[in-house]
Amino acid sequence: MAQVNPLPKEKAAPEIRDIFETMEAKYGRVPNIFGAMGHRPNVLKTFLPFYGAVTQEGTIEPRFKELAYLKTSMLNGCQYCSRAHTAAAEKAGISKDEIDALQFYRGSDLFYEKDKATLLYAERITRGAAGIREGTLEDLKKYYTEDQIVELTLVICVANFTNRFNDALQIVPDLG
Repeated sequence: MAQVNPLPKEKAAPEIRDIFETMEAKYGRVPNIFGAMGHRPNVLKTFLPFYGAVTQEGTIEPRFKELAYLKTSMLNGCQYCSRAHTAAAEKAGISKDEIDALQFYRGSDLFYEKDKATLLYAERITRGAAGIREGTLEDLKKYYTEDQIVELTLVICVANFTNRFNDALQIVPDLG
């Protein structure tokens, strides 16, 4: 059982009840991550637009965002986000074989060079952003503009945030 139980809609603050109702309509329930964030209504209200802006907007194709998010979640061992983003990756056109090969992507012929550069960047940020090697950003510029590098970095950072939030509070996976 989760250390911090997600709030049921009935106990949610009035200012987030409409958010909970929208989620129930979309997912059939309030996903546990957002129910847990509901303990801090203002955080939930501001997190959702930020999360959407990072993950759903921009110019990077969903494939690359999902590769980065899923790789980050797998590296961190976050069951919640790995499960949710496996489903999202499949919707973005990433095959089951590619998902299964993520652990050993460097030697896999399932991935193109842009895929591998994206996955390596996610790996480096997740393992320790302060240790980014010289030339890493230059390597990314073969595939991404500076605006897109910022966009990709935000995706990876949001993945690390949600991974740590879910794991720290032992949120039970319910998406995917």
